[in-house]
Amino acid sequence: MTHDCSQSPASDTSAVDTTCPEPTEASASTGSGGDSVTAVYAPAFEGDSQKAPLPSFRFWGGSILALAALAMFMSGPGQSYSVAVFIDPMLQSLNLSNSFFAGWFMSDEARAGGTLDRTIYSAAYTLATLVGGFILPFMGRGLDKHGARVMLPLVALALGVSCYFMSLVTGFVTLCICFTLIRCLGQGTLTLISTWMVSEWFARRRGIATGLISVGGTLSVLFFPQINHYVIAHFNWQTGWVVCGALVVISLVVPSLFLVRNRPEDIGLFPDGAPGPVSAQVARAEQELKKPEPQLLLPDEESFELPEAIRSSEFWKVALVLGVSAMLGTGLIFHQVSLLNERDISAEWAVNLIGFQAIMATLASLVAGYMCDRNLIRAALIMSMCSLTVSVLTVLLMPAAWFAIIYSGCLGFQGGTLRSAGTVVWPNYFGRLHQGSVRGMALSIQIYAAALGTLPLAFSKDFFGSYRYGLIFFLILPLVAGIWVATLKRPVRKAAE
Repeated sequence: MTHDCSQSPASDTSAVDTTCPEPTEASASTGSGGDSVTAVYAPAFEGDSQKAPLPSFRFWGGSILALAALAMFMSGPGQSYSVAVFIDPMLQSLNLSNSFFAGWFMSDEARAGGTLDRTIYSAAYTLATLVGGFILPFMGRGLDKHGARVMLPLVALALGVSCYFMSLVTGFVTLCICFTLIRCLGQGTLTLISTWMVSEWFARRRGIATGLISVGGTLSVLFFPQINHYVIAHFNWQTGWVVCGALVVISLVVPSLFLVRNRPEDIGLFPDGAPGPVSAQVARAEQELKKPEPQLLLPDEESFELPEAIRSSEFWKVALVLGVSAMLGTGLIFHQVSLLNERDISAEWAVNLIGFQAIMATLASLVAGYMCDRNLIRAALIMSMCSLTVSVLTVLLMPAAWFAIIYSGCLGFQGGTLRSAGTVVWPNYFGRLHQGSVRGMALSIQIYAAALGTLPLAFSKDFFGSYRYGLIFFLILPLVAGIWVATLKRPVRKAAE
């Protein structure tokens, strides 16, 4: 009889195959329950000593960080801060008020005047974002199943092609289809892949690692609007979309084929370069998981499947904060040029302030990452809602033009804070075994909220001639979310589900 290496060390040792060495044991705590779990460290097999050179966590972990940051940067074409620069040039070209869709609810006189072009454009963006949000949970499951090594080059290539299709848009229907592609692939899936990789490769340094890749996101906010503005000014908006697509494909597809590994365990390493993991078998037994899992857990980690996570009120507290941030951030950035122009601030300055937001977000992401590694996730989430409240209040009142700096700084600060805290909270609170599915659902909620973000300000401007009423509505939401998330606690997984 041969010995099955997956069996516990307590199995019949007389029948152990000499080619399968016994693992060693160490006691570790599972976390909040305080129960003892046996951490089983896998020994090296004879063949392992012949492999040279040995994998280096410094190289592979650094490569993963760099590619994750680059993927975050290249999500730009699907983000609102990039699309915002295309709005006015595309509105002048597409004449959406004369589309078949507009004829359903607009009079001939209104269509001739083009008075609702901006609302129709926003509606297309909203519809596309909603559809993209519906698709995203399936992307998360695919990421858990196939890993970033397969998903990242495929998604990058698809996003590049989608940007090219955006340059061919001629009306409302094609605008909706192309918006759906770039929002799902750029804002959703590429961001999800980036944070998934970091959460797999880092555990106790997850906050700082997430803060570092968030720099890629904030640099994207800084550079993509400027790149788009330059290309549109010197060529046209169609060329701008082609350039965006080319940048994504060139920078991501080939590097990801060579430098991405799904998990450190795949190449004999462990998160943070730790000496060993808890046995996957022991983790499954302790947590009563229903099927074998492809990854291993750290000793203090506890994982929730998606149905368990969404039954927890803690999931919805975090989701509300992220949803409010997505909704308000999208609405404010999407309409920023027009919103600040209403306050006598030029379009050039409005675009430049997006860059200032990026700088503040970079600082905030590092600060929030440091806080998360010291178990201050709840404080970081509350801080983000306070900053967002100040930002909306400032742009609503704005007694002088220079207050736009305060508005932009606070908006960037809350965004950077949530890039770190809003990413780390999922694997830290709900574990990494099913993080693709759990965070995919959370991102889907964010995208649904972002889809609604453009409409209140658009309606307020088109029907009341001012953004004031939309901003008053925006002011209420972060106050409610901040109060509720102040009660956030680490969820406890029930022993019997």
